[in-house]
Amino acid sequence: MPYAWIRFLHIASAISLVAVHGASIVVLYMIRGERDRRRVESMLGLSARTAAATYTALAAVVGTGLWLGLEVTAYFRQVWYWLSLALLLATTLLMWFVAKPHGARIRAACAMRPSGVPRVSDEELAQILQSRKSHVIAAIGVVGLGVVLYMMVFRPGF
Repeated sequence: MPYAWIRFLHIASAISLVAVHGASIVVLYMIRGERDRRRVESMLGLSARTAAATYTALAAVVGTGLWLGLEVTAYFRQVWYWLSLALLLATTLLMWFVAKPHGARIRAACAMRPSGVPRVSDEELAQILQSRKSHVIAAIGVVGLGVVLYMMVFRPGF
C-alpha cells in the first residue's frame, strides 16, 4: 500500500481516537457539577461504553504507526519515531492508572446501601466530583497527545 494511504489511515485512526475518547473527557467535566447520583452513574456508564472503541482506535494508531515505520524504514533509525511511540504508550498507561481509580472512587461514592441510604454524604460526593483529579487526567491526555503530535509533525533530531 502506498505511503500516502498508510499515513491517511494513521491520521484517521488518531482522529477516531480523539473523537471516541472525547466522550470520556466530556463526562469527566460534566459530572463535576452534578449531584444526582443516578445521573453521575449514567454518565460514567456512557464513558465506560466507549472504552472498547477507544482501545480499538488506539490499537489502530499504534498499528498504522508501526506500518508507517515499515514502509519508511528510515523512521526506525530516528529517535522521534520511538519516542513518539513510547510517549503514547506512557500517556495511555498513566491515564489508566490515574483515571480508573478515580472512576471507581466516584462509583463507590454514588453507591447506595440496601436501605436506600447513600454510602457517602452529599458533601463528600461533591468533594470527590470536584477534586483536581479531573484536571490531572485531562492534562495528562492533552499534554501527552500534544507532545506526540509535535514529534510526529516536526520530527526533531536528538
